[in-house]
Amino acid sequence: MIEEQARVLVVAPGRAWVQTVRHSACGSCTASSGCGTASLAKLFGERTHRLEVVDPIGVAVGDEVIIGISDSTLTRASLLAYLLPLLALMLAAFSARSAGMSEEVGALIGILGLGLGLWLTGWLATHGTGGAERFQPRLLRRIVGRAVGVEGLRRIGGPG
Repeated sequence: MIEEQARVLVVAPGRAWVQTVRHSACGSCTASSGCGTASLAKLFGERTHRLEVVDPIGVAVGDEVIIGISDSTLTRASLLAYLLPLLALMLAAFSARSAGMSEEVGALIGILGLGLGLWLTGWLATHGTGGAERFQPRLLRRIVGRAVGVEGLRRIGGPG
């Protein structure tokens, strides 16, 4: 299970909107002082990401929580996002070349295959079996004793 700490921004019946801070893994690497990737990570800094999760435990605005996604879900999402467009590109280019088309036409058809693969990836991720819900992180648990100030945060669909 891949886990990440998040802060609850908004709650609604059965749902919560949380914010995570995207960290670079470069801080824990021993080669970060001489690495170009570490330099880029420092340049762009940490970014926040907001997402909606199902709330089976009843969190409150300001709670610190742990969200997670299973390893198998991450693997399936990665294969869908990277492998399918690549396979579509290669299949389209190979088919064009096998049909005796020139290299230029084969490259163009390969690019069209890549576009089709990207479109198909997006469609499968949102409309395929289980839709986008299967790739959503889950709210796992509340971090006890760690709530933050609630200024600027709000409640939706409930009292107050």
